[in-house]
Formats: sequence, C-alpha cells, structure tokens
Amino acid sequence: MALRKSKKEDKQTSQPAQKTGQVNFLIMFVMMLAVFLVGAGMVIGYFKFFAPDGNKAEAKEKTPKEVPLSAVELGDMVVNLAGGPTNDHFLKTRITIEYPEDKKLEELVQEKKHHIIETVLITLRQKTIDDVRPPRATDQLKKELVKNINDRLGKKVIERVVFTQYIVQ
Repeated sequence: MALRKSKKEDKQTSQPAQKTGQVNFLIMFVMMLAVFLVGAGMVIGYFKFFAPDGNKAEAKEKTPKEVPLSAVELGDMVVNLAGGPTNDHFLKTRITIEYPEDKKLEELVQEKKHHIIETVLITLRQKTIDDVRPPRATDQLKKELVKNINDRLGKKVIERVVFTQYIVQ
C-alpha cells in the first residue's frame, strides 16, 4: 500500500510541475511579445517623428525650380523624309524652341537662329516615315532635336522643342 500512495503522490506532484512549466512558458511568451512590440513601436516612432526627411529632400532635388522660359518660333518647315528613291513622304512642321529667360541666351539664339534651323532640317531629313509617325515619335524627336541643337550651339541652351504644327504625309 505504501507503493500505491507514492504513485498517487507522484501523480499529484507532477501535475503542478507541468502547470508551473506552462505558466512559466506563458509568462515568458508574453514578456517577449511585449519587448518586441515596444521595440517595434520605438522604430516606427523614430522613423515617423525623428528621422531626417531623406525622401522629401530627394524629391525636392528631383524637381528643379521652374525657370521662366523665353520662346522663339523657327517658322514653318517642310522636309522630304528619308526612305529611298521612291520616297514621296514629307513632314511639315512649325517649331518653337524654349530656353531660359536670359539676355545673353536670347542674343545667342537670335544670332545663331539660322544654324538652329539648319540643324533642325538636317535632323528631320534623316528620318523615315516610321521615325516620325505620332504619338511616340514626336517625344523622341523632340529630345533628339534638343540634343542636336545644344550640340551645335556648343552648350546647353535649349530646354524644350514644341511642335505647334506637325503633319506627316
């Protein structure tokens, strides 16, 4: 009978040991969760309230100040497009160039206007019908004209090229 009592006592003592182990695990889990949440809150708080505004500064750098622009119309231009001996396609455009408002730049553009027109004509004559079909072609052509004109002038003067008339036939 003594053996039977000891087995009962063992069962009774092992159950509280299991319960205390579960309680200890639960307490440790809650403590670890609390530490994690406090840490996460601190990180979020830091980035929300105290971190330097790196993204805002980068966004400001990417959007330059809007500089007032002057414009010069180059007039109507009609060019035959490249494409071989049987080519009967042409492009008629009216182009305006824009540059930063500045007396020296205005004088330079007026002085070199004939060179600018020649550069535009040469660039347009080298294009085929597929190169000039809108809508995507005009954006690429504008970029190319800005680059070619600035190369011809020897420095970055022209900001934009605007087609005020664009007819492909």
